[in-house]
Amino acid sequence: MLRLILRENSFQFVGKNYLQVQGTAMGTKMAVAFANIFMSAIETEIINKSPHKPLVWKRFIDDIFSLWNVDKEEIYSFIELANNHHPTIKFTAEVSETETAFLDTCIYKGERFKKESILDVRTHFKPTETFQYTYFSSCHTPPGVKKGFIKGEALRLLRTNFSEKTFEENVTNFKQRLRMRGYRDKVIDKHLSEVKHQERMSALQNKTKTHKKILPFVTEYRPSVPNLKKIIMHKWYPIENQPLLREIFKDPPIISYKRGKSLQDILVRAKL
Repeated sequence: MLRLILRENSFQFVGKNYLQVQGTAMGTKMAVAFANIFMSAIETEIINKSPHKPLVWKRFIDDIFSLWNVDKEEIYSFIELANNHHPTIKFTAEVSETETAFLDTCIYKGERFKKESILDVRTHFKPTETFQYTYFSSCHTPPGVKKGFIKGEALRLLRTNFSEKTFEENVTNFKQRLRMRGYRDKVIDKHLSEVKHQERMSALQNKTKTHKKILPFVTEYRPSVPNLKKIIMHKWYPIENQPLLREIFKDPPIISYKRGKSLQDILVRAKL
């Protein structure tokens, strides 16, 4: 099965047939696992070959954060060694004595570094980020998802900003971007008020997940459909009045929306 995925990725473009002969196709379910396994082998070989080892080496798929206590020339020698190790794997590096970007964070030497030698973090946005959030009036997104997005993004800002000042600045900018996408102040303020910088340490802790049986009511989201949750709860009493059904369905169902067909789904077809 893996051989089929890795070696038989064929496609058609402008009337011609092509076969990908190197790497793996983006979007396949095993691409991330494959990239992780491959990069794990590559990085182990490179570090073992190098005369100088990093103090810290953290990798997320193909993004790496490392700390060194050697001269810059030796770091550049390591990068050159890494780029000559494999014919198709090339690394670009940002070397700095004060700060560096890793994923959606900027790790930097702040006030705490002078006193306690502890690095701080703030949120990092790529220069190409355009903040094209889904419009509040979009027919593709249920209201619950929009509300969840606001709180989820606020939690991300909370976790990626040690300083309360940078956290508040990012939240203010986030509010402005939401307004530009049609979100109302009442909705914004309600959900952002649930995330406070004083609760940052709690937000960084791993939460123990509890598993319980749920009854999902799955349907496509359509703005024209009335409030399904309200309708179901209004008609739930016959189940609660039946001992056997009450035992089977201990909790009311949750409404789970699946994505309906978009214009792209209708116009774009895979050629089999």
